[in-house]
Amino acid sequence: MSGLFGLGKAAIMASDVRLKTNIDRIGTRPDGLPLYEYNYVWGGPRYIGVMAHEVMAVKPEAVSVRDGYLAVNYGRL
Repeated sequence: MSGLFGLGKAAIMASDVRLKTNIDRIGTRPDGLPLYEYNYVWGGPRYIGVMAHEVMAVKPEAVSVRDGYLAVNYGRL
């Protein structure tokens, strides 16, 4: 399993905090959303991104549910 749900104009990434481990806040995006570095629970490399539950609070149109988990469409951020 990877964190990537689909490709098109922008990636839709699994961004549900339940799927992430070793989470470290590394900064803030220009739009004010916190930015994190993390691993997915199934292993693999470190990723940089946002947490879907935080995105949902300010930009719900960028969040969807995939297989019961929240995902972020980075093209809508």
